[in-house]
Amino acid sequence: MTDLTTDDVTMFVTDLVQELATQRMTLLDTEFLAAVEAGTATKPQIAAWAKAFHAATRNGRVGLGNYYANSPDDRELRAELAANLYEEETGRISGVNRCHADVYYDFLAGCGVTPEEADAVTSPVGPPYRPQGRYIEPENYFVELTAYGLNVEVPNAEFCVRIAEALRERYGFDDGALTWFTMHAHLDEGHGEEFRKYAARAAEYPNGLERVRTATLQMAPGVQMTWDGFGTWKAA
Repeated sequence: MTDLTTDDVTMFVTDLVQELATQRMTLLDTEFLAAVEAGTATKPQIAAWAKAFHAATRNGRVGLGNYYANSPDDRELRAELAANLYEEETGRISGVNRCHADVYYDFLAGCGVTPEEADAVTSPVGPPYRPQGRYIEPENYFVELTAYGLNVEVPNAEFCVRIAEALRERYGFDDGALTWFTMHAHLDEGHGEEFRKYAARAAEYPNGLERVRTATLQMAPGVQMTWDGFGTWKAA
């Protein structure tokens, strides 16, 4: 157990998020986002990014299910994870009433890309689909969950706000095409407090916060690469 206070954990998370930002290691620091906001990305480049991002993330919810499967005997935590998965698969909490991966097809359509064309793109990070279940040691569970949240869930809300605004104002995408982004801007905006809570749980284990920092920094480059479409859009 740890003798750290809530303020200690809050300061740790704040400092870690600031470290990521200062080192420009977040998904907000991608060349693609900068190019879209500046209006220098071409529409073929946006379409190329959309396909690469889809290929890498469309089955990401299966990975989220692994956190549920490995969760400790904690009803509140399991309810949070189950709600996240239910929304990802059905969209019934947000009211879109579709799987989030299907909502993304609306953006692809706005880019002139059909579902068949998008699904045929090979993921830069492996096969289009593969079972993602694996055992997580109990002492590592909240370390991994926190690192995932700080890299993906927390900054993705701002990413979605910014890219949706740029795509609308600079490229003329309509609201229907941008639903995936506006939906996540709303759904992810409150996740900061949630993952601070998970960091506190990680701190209950030996060297918990130190291991959270290590895991977060190790995960950051891969997340940033994914949100940058692996740079493949530049050649389009």
